[in-house]
Amino acid sequence: MAHHGKELSEYLKKRIAALHKHGRGYKKIAKTLKLSCSTVGKTIQRFHTTGSSQNRPRHCGPKKLSARAQHHIQSLSLGNRHMSAASNAAEVEG
Repeated sequence: MAHHGKELSEYLKKRIAALHKHGRGYKKIAKTLKLSCSTVGKTIQRFHTTGSSQNRPRHCGPKKLSARAQHHIQSLSLGNRHMSAASNAAEVEG
């Protein structure tokens, strides 16, 4: 899968839709707003299918571990690379 850049702002998505509604083409919109043609095309396509320019909901849940807990687990496993996963888990729990 390709790398995803920054998400477009709500204002920018509405502006793309408005320019397209007024008869501007993908290339002219892309050049005006300094975006790629594929970004403009995908935004317009999404606007036509969903009828809105709002972001779609994400399918992932909230993080299970805090940054501190994640760092603790990493330091344990990096401290002794020969330690088994079961003994790592036992040390984290207890």
